[in-house]
Amino acid sequence: METEVIAITQFLVIYKFINMKNISIKLFSIIFMMTLFNCKSQIVIDLFSNTIPVPENYNQTGQYYEKDINNRLLPFVGTWEYINGNEKFQIILTKITKYHFVMPNINLNVYQDGIALQYKNFINGNLVYESPITGEPTFTDMENSVLIGAVTDYGRITKTLYKPQMMGGGVYNQGGEYFYPICRIEKVFGPPSGGTKIKFKLYTPEGTVFGNSYDNPIYAGQPRFSIPNDVILTKVP
Repeated sequence: METEVIAITQFLVIYKFINMKNISIKLFSIIFMMTLFNCKSQIVIDLFSNTIPVPENYNQTGQYYEKDINNRLLPFVGTWEYINGNEKFQIILTKITKYHFVMPNINLNVYQDGIALQYKNFINGNLVYESPITGEPTFTDMENSVLIGAVTDYGRITKTLYKPQMMGGGVYNQGGEYFYPICRIEKVFGPPSGGTKIKFKLYTPEGTVFGNSYDNPIYAGQPRFSIPNDVILTKVP
């Protein structure tokens, strides 16, 4: 009887081992096939090349990855600063790879490399403001050596625009949002820069027939933006 019990126990252990092994093999096969499928289904294209033909709706499918294949974004990565008397303005540019942009309201579904920007303001060496780190790239385009994107100015808010009474009146564009100007960051070459300087320039979008929501009267007599604009920044070693 003891021999039979031992035999049954050994059989159950062996059966369990073989069964678990089969499950592991099946799971591995499923994972492998899913990985293989994903690799085949995703198409990598050059973020800065227009020579590769793609469908008109390529950025709506989730199957395309616009990759910085030639590392053209890398020269912008780092901390850059502008000093004006006792004030110091820093921007930190970080490369984000394969960020998944999903915006159902505009039918956008694509993976992209890009640059995320954070800025800091100092007075007398003391940090007085630090913008949030979002991890979302807002610079995903380039023209030659110019990086193009947008920046959130957390020190400015838009005003409400109203339609004239002759057009029915009412709110055309609700204010109270942070400024989100277009930004161009250009590498400055040649002596004495040697590629260690950049030009930082902000632009507000053009207004409409109802006005410009960036023309907020509460900032009358103040600079357009709360952060320095049209300045040269030097890379921090």
